[in-house]
Amino acid sequence: MIIKSLSVRNFRNIASADFIFDPKVNIFTGNNAQGKTNLCEAISVCFGKSFRNPKTGELLPFGSTEKETSIEMCFTFDNISEKENTIRYTQKKNTADLKFNGIDMKDAEKLYGALRYVLFIPEDLYIVKGDPSKRRDYIDFVSNMINRVHNLKLYEYNKALKQKNNILMNMSIYDNNAGIMLESWNETLAKLGVNVMCGRIKYFDMLSEAAADYYDMINGGNEKLSLCYESSVMGDKKFTAEDFEMMYDIYMKKLRETSDRELRMKYTVVGAHRDDVSFFVDNMPAKDFASQGQIRSIAVALKLAEAKMIKDKSDDVPIVILDDVLSELDGYRRGFIINHIENFQVFITSCNLADTDKFSDGRIWNVKNGTFDLIEV
Repeated sequence: MIIKSLSVRNFRNIASADFIFDPKVNIFTGNNAQGKTNLCEAISVCFGKSFRNPKTGELLPFGSTEKETSIEMCFTFDNISEKENTIRYTQKKNTADLKFNGIDMKDAEKLYGALRYVLFIPEDLYIVKGDPSKRRDYIDFVSNMINRVHNLKLYEYNKALKQKNNILMNMSIYDNNAGIMLESWNETLAKLGVNVMCGRIKYFDMLSEAAADYYDMINGGNEKLSLCYESSVMGDKKFTAEDFEMMYDIYMKKLRETSDRELRMKYTVVGAHRDDVSFFVDNMPAKDFASQGQIRSIAVALKLAEAKMIKDKSDDVPIVILDDVLSELDGYRRGFIINHIENFQVFITSCNLADTDKFSDGRIWNVKNGTFDLIEV
């Protein structure tokens, strides 16, 4: 899809702003807290949900006497470029209304699939350098992005895990029946855990390949990125989404082997909930050795890989929003991001106008106190 225009009224610090966007690259530059990220959020609201998850009433400007926030976005789908569509969002006090071509959309989930965007925010750096739960959450997000059954599988697994851990925590209550109960829950966990792992690895391989390609382009081929899914169950043994029975047998064996440790620790020590992802730059662990610029480049490559996966698997072309993406990057990497991301409409924010000195084609706005001034390129 391509966003043609956007009108924003009384949204956070943006009192009134109207935009005609470039179909390729749009950059917003200015100091912190001027309204750049607010504009990105306004776009996300039109897609069904703000990426900030605000509380009711937070979207209205602080101290404003206005009673309504409104955002109107006009866009075209790639396969019907001549027809212009409209999303209109309004919020009054505690109620919000979303209309798609004038039709009420009471359930914003109905927009999923028709309208998609991929978002980079600085917090995404923790996918690379944060704790393992960040990486598991990210892989689950990507898997569910392509196949929305994945979250249901993950929910069932976590529910069973909680039940088993409750038994381990209260072993003295269950007495002689505890061993039988644990074995039964192990069988359930193994089946559900393999389902979760298969869902992850099916799309992890696609993500790995695409992210490596984008990282190669971002740094001009000077470094190589690789990703590795690390399973607490499978260890070094290779597996694919088709190896269900083999994975189940190994899963059960691993649970039995760690039963004594589980009894001591009072929780399940191996399983899909303990898996991790490692990133390597030129075969060196990125978490330990990568610079800030390399970590940011990895995170951006992952987001561009997401966009490619959506496009390849669904034929939906998402827009790409890159918030505060250019800091800590060298000139070559900045140049790629602002000039060479192809096949997607891109929205970029930056605190430093000098970071865009090599910008060649698109539109750029200077942002100050919620106002946006178009700069001649």
